[in-house]
Amino acid sequence: MNEETTLQDELKKAIEAKHFVRAAAIAESSAVPPAEVKELRNKALWQMAAVFRNTEGTRVLCEQYGYSKKEAEDLLRRWAEEQKGRGDKKALEPTYDHATGKYLSFEEWLNQFVKRWDKLAAS
Repeated sequence: MNEETTLQDELKKAIEAKHFVRAAAIAESSAVPPAEVKELRNKALWQMAAVFRNTEGTRVLCEQYGYSKKEAEDLLRRWAEEQKGRGDKKALEPTYDHATGKYLSFEEWLNQFVKRWDKLAAS
């Protein structure tokens, strides 16, 4: 088994397990077309933001992937609309946010994330 086959197997396992940050990292280091790498990065960002509601992790991924505040906000809002359109609202429901001490919908969380963008970069 060669190294590329091993990477492809690892990539497949990461995607199946929904470990999108890992999948994006593996894809970047293998012969995966740029469009697929971008799709995995977008899934990783969505997962970090909407599913995990990890503010710092979301900001770090934006830096690693080269997303500006506007690009990240637009992408996450578009994905939220797509989720609503498919009737998959689980990730959009209110979740406890330790920074505010409140339960925030994804839209509210995203608004807070965008407001705190510059502070997050400094930390």
